[in-house]
Amino acid sequence: MKKMKSVRAAVTMTIATLLTTCLIGGSLGRYTTITSSADNSHIAYWGFSSANSISLEDLFSDEYENVKSQDGTDVIAPGTSGQSTFAFIFDRNGSITAPEVAYTFAVSVEASCDDEIKNNSNIQFKLDNGAYGTWDQLVASLKALSGSSSGTKVYAAGELPAAFSNASTTHTISWQWLFTDTANPAVQDAKDTAMGNATSPIGCSLAITISAVQIE
Repeated sequence: MKKMKSVRAAVTMTIATLLTTCLIGGSLGRYTTITSSADNSHIAYWGFSSANSISLEDLFSDEYENVKSQDGTDVIAPGTSGQSTFAFIFDRNGSITAPEVAYTFAVSVEASCDDEIKNNSNIQFKLDNGAYGTWDQLVASLKALSGSSSGTKVYAAGELPAAFSNASTTHTISWQWLFTDTANPAVQDAKDTAMGNATSPIGCSLAITISAVQIE
């Protein structure tokens, strides 16, 4: 009887051992799939700055050599000249050399000039190193700085207007009123004198607005 109990106990222990081994063995080998992802970002660079970029206040003056305004307003006269510089700053940020967004770039010109000045060939205007020409040619050249004769152009991300490609790019507006016309000085002197004696003011005004606006 003791022998039978011993055999049963041995069989039970053997079965338990086998079951335990099977369970442990099942935990040692299994299918495993793992996936992961991450992302990061930075604010898209803009780069344009309006700081100290446009100042046309010194284009005309109230005083030149041998010419002085009586009421402190700016004047022009035969033999006078002037110029003014302006820019639209783009600050490059290391390897980022243009805005990282698309945008509309515009050079808006509000220009007014009386016909007496526009039709006087001795009063001349120019932009940068170009040749002296008419008032209307100056206005057209200013608008073209946008990259389009219309004064407005759309740029893709990563593009800059050629006329404002870096922070050191500046543009200069110049004008001059020639003192004499050697071809026919008597005719020109008479025209200049008539302008100087006009009872109504004759003049020009110029305003430039440059803008860069992100496209939605």
